Amino acid sequence: MVTGDSKETAIAIARRCGILCSSTFTQNSSGDIDPANGQGRCSFDSSGDERLDLDAHSDIPLDEEYGQYALSGRQLDSIGQQYLPDSIAGVKVFYRVAPRHKLALVRALQKRGEIVAMTGDGVNDATALKASDIGVAMGLGGTDVAKEAADVVLADDNFTTITHAIAEGKGIFFNIRNFLSFQLSTSFAALAMESVATVFSLPSPLNAMQILWINIIMDGPPAQSLGVEPVDPRVLRAPPRKVNDPIITRALLTRAISSAALIMFLTLSVFSKELDDGRVTRRDTTMTFMTFVNCDLFNAYACRSAEKCFYELSPWSNPSFLWAMGFSILGQFAVIYWKPLQEVFQTEALSIGDLAFIVCLSSTVLLLDTVRKKFLRPYCSDDSKRRLFRRMKKPRN
Repeated sequence: MVTGDSKETAIAIARRCGILCSSTFTQNSSGDIDPANGQGRCSFDSSGDERLDLDAHSDIPLDEEYGQYALSGRQLDSIGQQYLPDSIAGVKVFYRVAPRHKLALVRALQKRGEIVAMTGDGVNDATALKASDIGVAMGLGGTDVAKEAADVVLADDNFTTITHAIAEGKGIFFNIRNFLSFQLSTSFAALAMESVATVFSLPSPLNAMQILWINIIMDGPPAQSLGVEPVDPRVLRAPPRKVNDPIITRALLTRAISSAALIMFLTLSVFSKELDDGRVTRRDTTMTFMTFVNCDLFNAYACRSAEKCFYELSPWSNPSFLWAMGFSILGQFAVIYWKPLQEVFQTEALSIGDLAFIVCLSSTVLLLDTVRKKFLRPYCSDDSKRRLFRRMKKPRN
């Protein structure tokens, strides 16, 4: 927190906001917050809010309690520019600062490799807002100069809005990865299946209209609904990612390729089983078509989360996904059982036994996903790789 107020006011507000936490403070029966051996500087009013008591006495000096977490503008002036990035490490509150100090703090944090977001509302905040990576100005109480210098303007002047925006941004990033995992696995499976059939001089398992149906109708709605998947709380609790972190990672490709390999194997197994007379019939392509589509739908459900198994996901948490799956299933049944579409896609009606066999076979996609997330997490989860890397770099005591 950077403020021009006094040290006592700055620390009181920082404690109220949770920026500073002291284990030496406990709440007594009257509602006052007391140190272990004295009276507290803060108390609660009738509304339950914490207020600053400047007249209260404490046996623990303020500098002794928070000296390592607070620096004044005068102390910043005494630190050389080359030493400032290391000197402010761990400092939570900067008080009695001038506009030049705000700019110096932004540049010092950037030298440490940090992504700096700066909030402000006054004319004197403009330089720091402009220099920061993300400048946030107040829309209601902010000056025009601050709004022009900032990248983001809070329309309601509520800092909670920033939290919601960060949550939305994290959710979008991880949903893009889930979307790519699904799309790549489907594309890899279709391409590999046709390539294997060509290499081994086999008939094409799917005709052109069926492939077009898979690419446009079956992949479209489920893939788009993955983009509005609710944010996983574990994603919100995760540390900030680096700016240069790639969207397509080795773990994502591992998930996509392994799913594609299983989908291709299951689809070709059904195709070779049905192709017993060496001649491709409508039943052969229909069984193959239905197997691929079912594998695709199960894969879409598994791709809703990169960390949770399918049985840990709530089916009702993403209504858009339910509508997309319902649309895809109804469309697939129409292609299989409606006479006009049977002529277009060269399909025929399947029995209940055929459908049960295909559903049981294609559901192994969920089994593969569970094995990856439970037993192969270091190889298939980007989050686990970051935790392992941080654990390896953590110095030993």
